Amino acid sequence: MERDLKDEHNYICLPVHASSFTLTRPVPEIYTKDEINEMFYGFCGAQEKNESDFQMKLDGVYNPLNDSISWLTTCMEEMRQDIAKIQRAADKHRSPSRDIH
Repeated sequence: MERDLKDEHNYICLPVHASSFTLTRPVPEIYTKDEINEMFYGFCGAQEKNESDFQMKLDGVYNPLNDSISWLTTCMEEMRQDIAKIQRAADKHRSPSRDIH
């Protein structure tokens, strides 16, 4: 095997296949300011859409869960009030305690 060092990259190939490969260097593309802005804002728009989609999914999970928690909290408060009423009614019907001296 033969090691070919070109363009700061290492390539390993069999000598018989060495002529089959040609190293190409990418041609740098030059963009205008408007093209760069268009690409940038296109990327930002895609990010905003992803964020919006994520927020909708999150709301779809959070809102029903929050509604359930609110409902349970309301039920618990009503039960506390009912228990307090029952305790007050029971206290009224209890016979007065007698002090033993």
